[in-house]
Amino acid sequence: MKPFLPLSVCALLLCAASSADEPDSIVRFSNNDRLTGSLDSLSAELLVWKSPLLEKPSQFFLKQVVDLSLPAAVPANSANHEAILTLTNGDTVRGQLASVTDESVSLDTWFAGRMNFSRLMVSGLKIESRSTFLYAGPTGLEGWKQAGDKPVWTYARAAFRSSGTGSIAREDVLPDECSVTFDAAWKSDSFALKVILFSDDASSDGPPSGYEVSFQRGSISLRNCKSQSFLGNAHSQMMMENDRVKIEIRASAKSGKVCLFVNDRIIEVWSDPDVGKGEFGKCLHFVSQNTLPLRISGIGVAAWDGVVDQLPEPRVGMIRQFGFQGLPQNFPPAPQEKPKEERMELANGDSLAGEVTSIQDGVITVKTPLGDVRIPAARLRTVALKPVDLERCIRRNGDVRAWFPDGSSIVFRLDGVGDGILTGSSQNFGTATFKLAAFNRVEFNIHDPNLEGGRARDEW
Repeated sequence: MKPFLPLSVCALLLCAASSADEPDSIVRFSNNDRLTGSLDSLSAELLVWKSPLLEKPSQFFLKQVVDLSLPAAVPANSANHEAILTLTNGDTVRGQLASVTDESVSLDTWFAGRMNFSRLMVSGLKIESRSTFLYAGPTGLEGWKQAGDKPVWTYARAAFRSSGTGSIAREDVLPDECSVTFDAAWKSDSFALKVILFSDDASSDGPPSGYEVSFQRGSISLRNCKSQSFLGNAHSQMMMENDRVKIEIRASAKSGKVCLFVNDRIIEVWSDPDVGKGEFGKCLHFVSQNTLPLRISGIGVAAWDGVVDQLPEPRVGMIRQFGFQGLPQNFPPAPQEKPKEERMELANGDSLAGEVTSIQDGVITVKTPLGDVRIPAARLRTVALKPVDLERCIRRNGDVRAWFPDGSSIVFRLDGVGDGILTGSSQNFGTATFKLAAFNRVEFNIHDPNLEGGRARDEW
């Protein structure tokens, strides 16, 4: 049996495809060749690939494989919260919080059951309440419209990427009161994006209805698209200091309230005094404002109850009138005070000092100086962990990096492959059995420096 098909032959088998109809499964090799098809089997050393372009299933040594793109199947989840665990090696794992002790943090996951993570390897723990999403993605270009003669947005690896100035929009996706969340990433200081909510024209990058939130590096402004009236501006130091952020916009076409969050911190609350005179649709737009690379992922649209339960910290010299901020542009914003490390932050912005003593049925019991307090996990935003000297897991031969559709990833040594499952091990969590269907991409040879440049370029 022939163990390896020469990569020079693979080059002859490649077929061109636009990103709009990119096949679900692709294997990519170290010489940048790509072969579409489907995974037949996988072992610790060999990948067997089926393709209409191949006479029969063919074997490839994993040492020649850069990554494998797969269709992922994420089941519906009725849990009321999602815990987001960040590890010292940069991994992020999501699940429902099961326990917190001095030695470990445990999550219940749909893809690997209960996973117990060493406290020494956990650098952070956040909690998000789970909304019933009206839209979650992106999973492709289907259902989205691009403005202009030449589309500038493409889709790959669970993200939209722009290569020029232009809009990508979705119709009939926003309720009258909505929460829109997304992750934005950019290169250098090139962040230039407009988000338009409640438009009635998905084919335009400047629709005459709705609200337009404009991001230009660290500056943010809001205007009414119909009246062209300026409703306020704000500043985010987090956008100045980073090249990726999580953004949430809560907006109401009924009350004219618009709330902006960056990395789960409230930045500004605006009000439109003329909301009754406006025109509103149900379209959502993302508009790139320059030709520099921009990536949008993790888009979620949910209903909002219209309640403003947090307010930003007051800033010196600020005048609030319908969200107007009368600060000179170069006036440095006052830093927002963060909760102390031993305190837990609640969803409404309050914080609580205490120690987690138990977690049962999604309810956390916290021992506080005033007695035990029971709090639904969905009402927490952070969980105080006992301070420790953090460690980083060792890198091992056979490590792979497996990516989830939401853009998070986990590294483990590939120990075995069975019927639709991967068995892996790591100092972070010991040994776990993962459902292969949980991943939309698996990277191999992740510690080979010769391949890192190609991986980084492929992200953009």
